[in-house]
Amino acid sequence: MSKNEGLGAEQQRLELGTFIRDNRARLLQEWERAVRRLPYARELSRPRLLDHLPDLLDRIAQVVETVRTGGGDESLEGLPEVHALERLDSGFDLDDVAGEYALLRGCILQLYAEHVEEAGAASLAVAMQEVVRFNRTFDEAVAAAVSRYARARERTLVALDRISEASLGTEDADTFLPKLLRVILETTEAVDSVTLLLREGDVLRVHASVGLEELVASGFSLKVGEGFSGTIAAERCPREVRSAATDPLVRSEAVRSRGTRALYGVPLLYAGEVIGVAHMGSRTTFEFSNEDKLLFRAMVSRVTALIVQAQLAAREREVERQQAETLALLDSLLAATPACLALLDTELRYVRVNEALAAANGAPVEAHVGRTPSEVVPDRASLVEPLLRRVLETGEALRAQEFSAVTATDPGVLHHWLGDYFPVRARDGQVLGVGGVLVDITERKQQEERLRQTAEFRERFLGVVSHDLRNPLNAILLSANALLRTEGIPASHTKMVRRIVTSGERMGRMIGELLDFTRGRLGGGIPIHPQRVNLRHLSRHVLEELELGFPSRELRLRAEGDFLGEWDSDRLAQLLGNLGKNALDYSPADTPVDFSLLDEGDTLRVEVHNEGAPIPRELLAGIFEPFRRAVEGDAHPTSGLGLGLFIVQEIARAHGGSVEVRSSEGDGTTFSVRLPRHGPRAREDAGAVH
Repeated sequence: MSKNEGLGAEQQRLELGTFIRDNRARLLQEWERAVRRLPYARELSRPRLLDHLPDLLDRIAQVVETVRTGGGDESLEGLPEVHALERLDSGFDLDDVAGEYALLRGCILQLYAEHVEEAGAASLAVAMQEVVRFNRTFDEAVAAAVSRYARARERTLVALDRISEASLGTEDADTFLPKLLRVILETTEAVDSVTLLLREGDVLRVHASVGLEELVASGFSLKVGEGFSGTIAAERCPREVRSAATDPLVRSEAVRSRGTRALYGVPLLYAGEVIGVAHMGSRTTFEFSNEDKLLFRAMVSRVTALIVQAQLAAREREVERQQAETLALLDSLLAATPACLALLDTELRYVRVNEALAAANGAPVEAHVGRTPSEVVPDRASLVEPLLRRVLETGEALRAQEFSAVTATDPGVLHHWLGDYFPVRARDGQVLGVGGVLVDITERKQQEERLRQTAEFRERFLGVVSHDLRNPLNAILLSANALLRTEGIPASHTKMVRRIVTSGERMGRMIGELLDFTRGRLGGGIPIHPQRVNLRHLSRHVLEELELGFPSRELRLRAEGDFLGEWDSDRLAQLLGNLGKNALDYSPADTPVDFSLLDEGDTLRVEVHNEGAPIPRELLAGIFEPFRRAVEGDAHPTSGLGLGLFIVQEIARAHGGSVEVRSSEGDGTTFSVRLPRHGPRAREDAGAVH
């Protein structure tokens, strides 16, 4: 190799343009490592960080090479300007843009210096000329980028100021949206239509338009994912078409018939959600400039914030309206209800009271608000405030709380109140206060007392009368029985005397029932005197007595097991007799009546069953009430006073047992009595009426 050829190879190795082209990846790597240390570049993805820099390095290499080739037409052709607009869109400020250019220059010169040192310095004249050209070119790139950034930034700020001014004075979106779109139309070059669609569920609907007003009038809408705007909403990124009038993605006939060429749309994003889509159109150009698209995105971002503010304000107004309506309804309810109503906060200060409570407390409504019960009604606060605090502490309602107090409207008269207290909660469940509803139940209490006294007088009267009737009745029966034993009485007179005895015995049973009823209601229950009894033997004896009164009827007894226990034999005989007579009275004459004794260990069960029509369902619930009959309106001559089943229940209870009934078509009627084998101790008839 000749000396000149060696020098040519060495010179080629030292060429800056060649070095930039051959080491572009390394240069960008070193630059990225340096620029990532700056706060504003840390969050950018690598594609957005590098954007047009690879192309910029290639262009710079070509311009530097003109030192050797002699060409003078190479230029950067707007690349720094595009890079500056991208940085403006990414939120960089002017110092950030200049800083990253400075880092790029530093990386290139540092690595190139290392390269020259390694290659040797046989001839540096051309290399130095390239460095000079490189610096000059880089200065031009920085100047172009800064200039474009400054112009675009100034234009954006002016547009945003105009949008802010247009939105002042109203919170109604339908009013200010057309004004905002008009500002966008006037600010962005080559734009003759701007349209805004807002999302309603899965549908985008036109809410405002300048240049395509017919879209608003027609109520144009489309689903998310369909058409030009729907695709933007679904993909959540801007989209552009060059010939909207013919592009199949454009669904709007108004856009097509208008002859729109360029159509550029962006999503309205708030808190990660798409709330709408805005697009601008032009009939004069097929493509918008990067600066116009950047400006449009910036203005749409500001419009998005204003729309969200308007929506929030509208929701607040709606909530306030609903609250006002609720309070108005509450005030109407408070004023109309005769009950005393109050709402108190967590400090037990009255927030609202109605006239009824104010009158009862003896103070006007205005004197309650902001004050506590202790301040308004100190004499009654000790009754109410503990209940209110309990509701606040537990968060649980208190129902049917009774208390008595004297009111200001009726001094000297003790009134009775029934109160319900409940927590008042916010939507999130937080307890905001406590509410109270008080009802004056004084009249009801007085009525209940009058009814109680009337019932007690009636029952005592029945007891006294029943007791006093026994003496003359006993005298009648003794005299009648004596006449029956007297010889020589005509047969016709004997028949009348027997009728007197039968009627007297029946009257005696009625009087006994009345006495038992009185004991059950007033004397603490029917008295019993338990002793050792064989229930099987007792039941057989009762059936024999019933057979005497009903000789044509069939009575059957079924018993297996041990039926010894401690009961009052007379009272159990009365219980079995009442159930048996009831079954015989209310069953067909040709059907049997069954008595069943069931050994259940510590408990015995007695069942009395008869066939025939079932007891009506509406009567079953009160069948054990006094003065009731199994059949409504029954006038059976032997049915008595309707106290038989009531006495059955009282006798069962006195033994610690229970009685129930089941009745249905086909199965007949069965009364079941459960008796503990060893019932309660004997009770003295201390409270009974004699």
